[in-house]
Amino acid sequence: MSVRESIDPNSSLWAWLAFDLWFYRTQRGLSLAQTALIVRVTRGTVSNWEAGRLRPRVSYMQRLDQAWNTGGHFERLHMFACSGHDPDWYKQYLVYERAATNIEIYHGKTVPALLQTEAYTRALVADGGYELDVAKETEARLKRQEILSKDDPPYLWVLLDQEVLECTVGSPEVMREQLGHLVEVGRLPRTVIRVVLRSAGRHPGHDGAIQILRVGSREVAYVGAQLGGRLIEGGDEIAAVVLRFAQIGAAALSKKDSLDLIEQMMRT
Repeated sequence: MSVRESIDPNSSLWAWLAFDLWFYRTQRGLSLAQTALIVRVTRGTVSNWEAGRLRPRVSYMQRLDQAWNTGGHFERLHMFACSGHDPDWYKQYLVYERAATNIEIYHGKTVPALLQTEAYTRALVADGGYELDVAKETEARLKRQEILSKDDPPYLWVLLDQEVLECTVGSPEVMREQLGHLVEVGRLPRTVIRVVLRSAGRHPGHDGAIQILRVGSREVAYVGAQLGGRLIEGGDEIAAVVLRFAQIGAAALSKKDSLDLIEQMMRT
């Protein structure tokens, strides 16, 4: 699947804009180079817009509206994409996750979904305070883990705060099983799990969860917040999130020391 084909116009306003740029261009039988001449940019820039790798400036959208006589469609869509929050970003995120070749995750409070046992997930969802169907949500999270058992699974890099290991979810038995699963998965050749000790003090991850996905030649990111999160599909924000992940990693134990610590906590 190409990068452009992974864009779902129903998932977000930015994805809708990227899709419509491609759709309107091809409906007019124009090439990337011909469209680039209209807005006075390079062919590669138009290609990046359509793939969602770059977000165009409003002045370029105004030129397209004028040239294609769209009644301000692209300018209006750009305005709403800039000012709005996409409520169904999660759907597009799952598309990216299934296609990712590299996944980097920081979770400061809980074990991330890709590494949760069934019992841990059930306990977490049941205690979450949200009106969710526990069985349905558990099944959905476990299904996401199927990407780790593919013939060519993604590289998975996980950073956890020490308190994730110490905070009992469900019961001691549930936590013991969960910690054992972390050790098992952490020994896989394409998985690295590292722990940030409490003694490391404050770090950039305290502002919320981070997930970075490499899909083809591009990177997308998710940043967490209270009552929801935000999908970042391009721009300078991606570089800022990548830097934050690296800063958190600099404070973490090595892979071996992290697995030793998890095993120690599992025994106790």
